Amino acid sequence: MNRMEEKYSNWQKTRHANAKHAYPFWKTCKVCLKPFQCHNHTQAIRNTTCSKECRAKILQEIRRQCAKPPSERMGMAQIACAVCGKNVWKHTCHLKRITKPTCSSKCNGVLRGAEWKKHGYKGRAAWTKKAEASARKKMTGPNNPAWKGGVTYFKKHGNYASIKYVRCPKRFLKMARKDGYVMEHRIIVAKAMGRLLKRSEVVHHKNHDPTDNRLRNLQLFKRNQDHKLYEHHGVPAPLWQG
Repeated sequence: MNRMEEKYSNWQKTRHANAKHAYPFWKTCKVCLKPFQCHNHTQAIRNTTCSKECRAKILQEIRRQCAKPPSERMGMAQIACAVCGKNVWKHTCHLKRITKPTCSSKCNGVLRGAEWKKHGYKGRAAWTKKAEASARKKMTGPNNPAWKGGVTYFKKHGNYASIKYVRCPKRFLKMARKDGYVMEHRIIVAKAMGRLLKRSEVVHHKNHDPTDNRLRNLQLFKRNQDHKLYEHHGVPAPLWQG
């Protein structure tokens, strides 16, 4: 008995009966059939060879198989494309899962399109004008089951409070996002001043609470630089304050 076999025999004697794998865990090399140690769970799952040399032999065999034409490779079968009828070589494991194999992504798209066509009548394509108008009426504004009073919130990162967005009145639509919503504190200041706010103008909360949109808690600055200077040095003065 050589030293390696003696180690393996001693490990079997000391291994606990209930243990699935006791590390170091012993495996047999797929190339040279010698036992080798795996010192953790990852090695026990991943490693199939005992050394780099044995691993290189497996890679050489894979490259040699790939260099062969498909007809000479193991686990390959020739089959006709389900769309165009062209003969292609596919892996047998692929053919076990796919009942209608195709030769290319283009033919695969044609095959899926034919399947989707069967269900086309269920979608918007089969709607009448009357049905579309009825659905629009039921799903627009307060009639929509997900309606929350025309209010949405933008969640900021960290522990910052969410910013409240409201539906923008028609008069101030130029201030709104593409979906027609605008920050509530900006629309409050715009209504109080009677004009649209510029994109560069910044609305500041005196108590630093973005959810407190009372008029007396808001200030307007010409740009963000003035806003930061006012907070640190008290100048320049805001353009407007409630």
